[in-house]
Amino acid sequence: MQALLESLRALKQHSLNARILDVGGWHAPCRQATHMVDIMPFATLQRAHAYGEGELRITPETYHQMDICGGPLPFPDKSFDFVICRHTLEDVRDPIGVCRELDRVGRAGYIECPSRVYESTKGVERWWWCGHYHHRWLIHVTGPRIEFQSKPHNLSASRAFHFRRWPWQEMRERYRVVTLSWNGSFEYAERVILDYNEVKDNLRAFKRAHAGLPLFRLRWAKEES
Repeated sequence: MQALLESLRALKQHSLNARILDVGGWHAPCRQATHMVDIMPFATLQRAHAYGEGELRITPETYHQMDICGGPLPFPDKSFDFVICRHTLEDVRDPIGVCRELDRVGRAGYIECPSRVYESTKGVERWWWCGHYHHRWLIHVTGPRIEFQSKPHNLSASRAFHFRRWPWQEMRERYRVVTLSWNGSFEYAERVILDYNEVKDNLRAFKRAHAGLPLFRLRWAKEES
């Protein structure tokens, strides 16, 4: 989030009339955004969860209610100085199509999603499943590339596949999300694993690779800077 806020401040210094698109931001709108697309209606926009500086700039005229997986966004190529997409791609059925549109309409942008570690942790939302129940994807970010892997139903089945947050624990902020800041363009792809044994091997390998990290702190302890 800090990288996003800094990018927005820098953009404001460069141009007071910058066009900023918030894609899927109904649940937590960016105050600096000039336009938004989301499947939810403008009347229910979650203003109380808004972030950023100044007053909320989005109006009914610049709010487009639509299924962002249903077709092209209603904007010309490279028509926005900056595009924001926070905590949306993990929800949608076609994140590749959405990324293609972000890349098409934006000159630069910021993407934020739950990390694979977070989405592979039992107890962050409920004790009996991993991550959030409605999230469809495990997401990797490496440099300018974002990759989506289907979140398998057996993730919760074995401790060899997932991490566990206990009631007295909180996941540290630095492990919660992955972010991608891009300028000009970025890469996006789906990692396809069909064989069930390969799926299990992939889950085990990810758990082993991250098992030694200090993922959690005591809930009453202060978050380290």
